[in-house]
Amino acid sequence: MLIFRRYPLWIGLLLLWILLILLGITFGICGLIALFWGVSARISMGKNMVRNGAIKIEENIKSLFELKDWTEGNSFNLVIANSLSTFNGVEGGLWDGEQGFIAYSYPTYEGSLKLDVPSAEKNRIVTLALESLKKKESLLKQFDGKRETILLYVRPLESKKGKTVIWTMTRVPIRLVSDYEKLAVFLSFLLIFSLFLGIFGLRILHAWSKEIARIEQIIATTPPDQIPSLVSTGFDELDKLVATLINAKKNLIAEKNRKEELMHKLIKNERIVALGRMAATLVHELRNPLATIQLEAENALETDGTMNKEGLYRILDQVARMGKLLESIVLLSHAGEIMPQLIDLSDWIQSQIQKYGLLANKCEVELRVVPCEGNWVFDPQSMARAFENLLQNSLEHTPKGGWIEVALERKDNSLCLSVEDSGKGIEEDLLESIFEPFFTKKSSGFGLGLSIVKEIVEAHNGRIEYKKGREGGARFEIYLPSST
Repeated sequence: MLIFRRYPLWIGLLLLWILLILLGITFGICGLIALFWGVSARISMGKNMVRNGAIKIEENIKSLFELKDWTEGNSFNLVIANSLSTFNGVEGGLWDGEQGFIAYSYPTYEGSLKLDVPSAEKNRIVTLALESLKKKESLLKQFDGKRETILLYVRPLESKKGKTVIWTMTRVPIRLVSDYEKLAVFLSFLLIFSLFLGIFGLRILHAWSKEIARIEQIIATTPPDQIPSLVSTGFDELDKLVATLINAKKNLIAEKNRKEELMHKLIKNERIVALGRMAATLVHELRNPLATIQLEAENALETDGTMNKEGLYRILDQVARMGKLLESIVLLSHAGEIMPQLIDLSDWIQSQIQKYGLLANKCEVELRVVPCEGNWVFDPQSMARAFENLLQNSLEHTPKGGWIEVALERKDNSLCLSVEDSGKGIEEDLLESIFEPFFTKKSSGFGLGLSIVKEIVEAHNGRIEYKKGREGGARFEIYLPSST
């Protein structure tokens, strides 16, 4: 059974059908053999045997003896025995109108040597011999009994008196051949039944294969999130299998919906937690500038309301810091709002490089560009902010004499914008947190730059990845999918 499991079901059914056909053919051959040994066939064969046996006796007698003296006391038993030795179940002899039975032999008799003419058939032989001599022609007569049929054949033999005949006889057992006929009928019925069963099995195989193909087509054309509409196939086993598959599909869809609902709740909870962290960080970031402003104001009150320029500058610096923080928060909140359009890649990247070329020279950092020809669909302003944050991050971490490489290239079905520097890169233990809001190791920053980049990229249905650079620096890759 394990062998058949390696092959499709229709192959096993086809092999079963072929086996049934071969079985039917075998039964048919057996039926033909049995029919060959039936009553009519045995009688027909017996008639041929007695006729041919008599002809053989006549030929041998004429070739061995002269016609004028063949009846003059010669024993022809040996000639008859030799002539009938190849005719199983045939006995025969010579009968003369004056001398009676003058020769007899039954060479194929299974018992002891038989020398006497059967007494029960003597009258039949004599009667048919006289009729043959009268009509001067060979005669064959059939005597039907309850247990056997006797076939008697007489043939006139030329002699000087013209009263001699050759006779041959055989017996066909009726009961035995009747059993053969019954067997033949039974085997013929088996042949017909096997052929019918084979044709019926082939029709079932065809219908089964057709239904399976229909089910496959319906399942293939049904969206993954929908239940296929399947009608009854008419096969209980196949319908049960289809029902099981549909129930499994329903359970999968229900489980998927449940997971999506849990995921939405989880995302909502994560946003609430992130909002809480953001609020705490925001309070912390605003508390320091406000404390500075409060301190300077209190100092001014203690000195008759006068304030030196140094204190005013500190207040302005803190106000500017708060303004920058609020601006970054606004950018983060609107990072998902984009207006995609068809952009010439070469022009866009060149315009971005021109903005930061002087700054890179001022920082004594080589700015390399690998442009890309063609067009792509994205929001140029939001992607410019993302590019600015990545480039600013690289400028802050690249030492003098280092380099920054900006590249645009097509990879599979996406556009890849990469920014790589020759700095020290990012520590491994910090990689999981670099895209979280307000995560930073700098005292002067807010930790919103990479968060804004990630939000902008995801708004384009893209992704951002961090990799180690060729010289150990940082390499950020932005992948934007094709709009087609």
